[in-house]
Amino acid sequence: MKKIFILIVIFLVGCSSPSASDENKAKIKAVYDAWESGTKEEWMSAYLDILADDFYRWNGRYVGLGFRINTEEMTVIEATASPAKDHFMPGDKFISVNGMEATSENADDLPFRGALGGEVVVVLERDGSEQTVTMNRAAQVNDANAEEITANLENWDGWDQRPEMSIRRPLIAEDNVVYAAFQLAFEDESGNEITWWNIERFVFNDEGQLSSHADLSEELFFQEQMGYYLTNE
Repeated sequence: MKKIFILIVIFLVGCSSPSASDENKAKIKAVYDAWESGTKEEWMSAYLDILADDFYRWNGRYVGLGFRINTEEMTVIEATASPAKDHFMPGDKFISVNGMEATSENADDLPFRGALGGEVVVVLERDGSEQTVTMNRAAQVNDANAEEITANLENWDGWDQRPEMSIRRPLIAEDNVVYAAFQLAFEDESGNEITWWNIERFVFNDEGQLSSHADLSEELFFQEQMGYYLTNE
């Protein structure tokens, strides 16, 4: 009888204490809830307050030169990887790219990105003089640390135009890892509903802080709905 009583007590204690998985799921749920019905400040707080000091954000890969650009001034903010690290310096101003004049109006159309290994000839201005550099595109990782994520979110002005989470699947947690799947949606200028699915993976450390965040999305499907498609340069 005594043994049975002890087992019951152990069982009840175990049931009454939330597991680390449940606590981690609750933190991610709070982030999504704030996205759906909170303010930008509430959403940022729910996300940024759980980031570990060594937080790493992985947001996919692309083919390009490996740098960050100020599209208003058409200048280099930072060269993050090769080949840009070997040629660009912060403050370099773009004059042309593969013969196309570089302006803030056509920043998204400049051929920095394209086929792997493709040649990119950049004319830039540095210290008052023009220079021409030639590079070949390489595989790049779109990532960020906690400081960069904080700055990006603080400077983001698209909160009022954010897509809605039209479908949210139940969160799945295993040990320190939480998985999420949801569909985002918004209405374009023609009244069409644009939708795409996202899958996210969150990894927490033993202290309950978010150490990494990665996602995959239907990026190509999203672009096709907007009228874009892949071409071979």
